[in-house]
Amino acid sequence: MFHEPIVPLSTTSIERAEKSLQRMLEWIGRHDLRSGATMGITVAMLGALSAATPPISKWTASFTVALVLTGLGFAIVVGEIIHGLFPRMRNDRPSMFFFGSIAAMPQEEYRRRFSALTDEDYLQDVLGQVYLNARILRSKFRSLRRAIMALMFTVPAWACALSLGRSLS
Repeated sequence: MFHEPIVPLSTTSIERAEKSLQRMLEWIGRHDLRSGATMGITVAMLGALSAATPPISKWTASFTVALVLTGLGFAIVVGEIIHGLFPRMRNDRPSMFFFGSIAAMPQEEYRRRFSALTDEDYLQDVLGQVYLNARILRSKFRSLRRAIMALMFTVPAWACALSLGRSLS
């Protein structure tokens, strides 16, 4: 079912692979926590700007420019956060450990296939999941980094829009 053994098969190899997969899954949780915090900051900034925004009849050209730049920055932040929450990775090999593969099978077929796994098949499947989750994590953290950078570049425009909005009210 899988390739030749990469390492001599042992309980230690399986344990290492399982620990590695567990670490990857923990990092996904850390990413999601950081994304939530970044989104919370963005929403709070948007709320403050909304409260300071005067009626449109009082807008000036400088306020409009600052508001548009801020809106574009916030759109990039939200877009990157969403991209990070839903990364698109292709994996043509079904896994006995991926919920999508499991749910696609009838329960009896899953039980049969899982029970038939050899230790080598098991190890290779776990290693495949480690690799796939590493790719997912890389994508998630790249998106988060872009979201945070966009937020940092948006802060000056937001501060200008906030200040101008308050002075125009």
